[in-house]
Amino acid sequence: MSKATTSNPLARRLCNQYLLFSMVGLLTFFAIVVYICVQLPRMDLVAASMMIPCLVFFVGSVVFKRSVYWLSELEAQLTRFADPTVGVEELKPIPSTSNLANGWNQLLAKVQQQEVWNGVERRLSESFNAQQVRRWEAIFQQLSDGVVLCDESGVIVESNRAFSNLVGVTDSTHLVGQPLVDSIKPLIHDPESIDVVEQMVVGPANQVGEVRMSDRVEDGIWRISMRRSNQESLGHGAMVWTVRDITQPRLAERAREQFVITATHELRTPLANIRAYAETLSTAKDIDVEQQQDFFNVINNEATRLARFVDELLNVSQMEAGAITVQKHEIYLERLMSELIEQQRPLSVEKSQQLEYLAPPKMPRIRGDKDKLAGAISNLIGNAIKYTPDGGAVKIRVENDPHHLYVHVEDTGYGISKEDIVKLGSKFYRSSDERVQNLAGNGLGLAFVQEVARLHGGRLNIRSEINVGSCFTLEIPIE
Repeated sequence: MSKATTSNPLARRLCNQYLLFSMVGLLTFFAIVVYICVQLPRMDLVAASMMIPCLVFFVGSVVFKRSVYWLSELEAQLTRFADPTVGVEELKPIPSTSNLANGWNQLLAKVQQQEVWNGVERRLSESFNAQQVRRWEAIFQQLSDGVVLCDESGVIVESNRAFSNLVGVTDSTHLVGQPLVDSIKPLIHDPESIDVVEQMVVGPANQVGEVRMSDRVEDGIWRISMRRSNQESLGHGAMVWTVRDITQPRLAERAREQFVITATHELRTPLANIRAYAETLSTAKDIDVEQQQDFFNVINNEATRLARFVDELLNVSQMEAGAITVQKHEIYLERLMSELIEQQRPLSVEKSQQLEYLAPPKMPRIRGDKDKLAGAISNLIGNAIKYTPDGGAVKIRVENDPHHLYVHVEDTGYGISKEDIVKLGSKFYRSSDERVQNLAGNGLGLAFVQEVARLHGGRLNIRSEINVGSCFTLEIPIE
């Protein structure tokens, strides 16, 4: 529809055409009347003859205009309907009983109904999409690995909560607009690791690297991967980074390596002693009875040491498989504690240590697994003696209240740092103190003690101060 047609409604065009033809007709009729009157001659009839057609013209114009008015309205509504900027709700029905008007009104009703359903569908779709976005946002925030989206220059666009925790920021929005390298640089004290990240920013599409916080594994190690995305929704050249803290796996790996070395030593030394003393007994002929007895005692002690180490390995294997169990029976603590202390006394005497045992006059009877509890308490006493220098003191105290039994093992040894106390229960973990590293050990004892305490419904408490000493308390419920 042309602009001229749109600006000139249909009713007006029809009226103009009606008026044009009517005027032509009137003028023609007037000319004929004048001609006839001149010929007759009767000029008095001219005025009378013109009154009738003028009246017909006037009445016809009014009727014609009213009859075609709704056509103009229909044209206006159709014009608005064709305009993409006009909403369906702005269109109106035509108040007429003609077939065309009724057809328009029915069409308008169906279009408006369809628009209503389209609106419902659109709102449902938007709600569903918003719900999906919220779901993926929740998943993104709950990931244990740090995830960061950066633009092509390495500036952070978005990050999740795990990455914020890694870099020590409470709100991830504070990282937006900051270069990734700048966000992690304050945590890294290893120049080579900073270079690794900087090279990854300008490097090829997909890269993986390791970042060390310092030259000590305990300070932290991150595994960083970077992938450049080609999706338009993420932006041209966008980089997706994932950061995983692999400190604990590396510590566990180092602990296992240390365990292999320690296990080799734990097995080789007693086996070598047993073999040496056995060969001496089998080949020497001039050994007196007292010396033979000493040799037999050494062989027995080394065999006991081997058996204890194998038992610890079996216990750890059961712990890892979740198969360690306890068989509870009534235990006489007085006898059990006396036996355990006497077993450990030779080692304390060898180190010139003072071994003291304090217990109430009458100790309560408890229900528990005697072998497991004996192994746990023996482990605590043995550790106290091992990690206390020559000439130190080890004190074992037994206390109880109406609900719990407490076995305290105190020493004047090297002490344990707060950082190490948190990790002592981990399998194969040993203190980072060089004085402790130089002593034979496998990092299994305290893990076993904690598991025994848990299976009995108790716990192991540790208090320590560097260069002052430690106190390990085994707490067991009294049933």
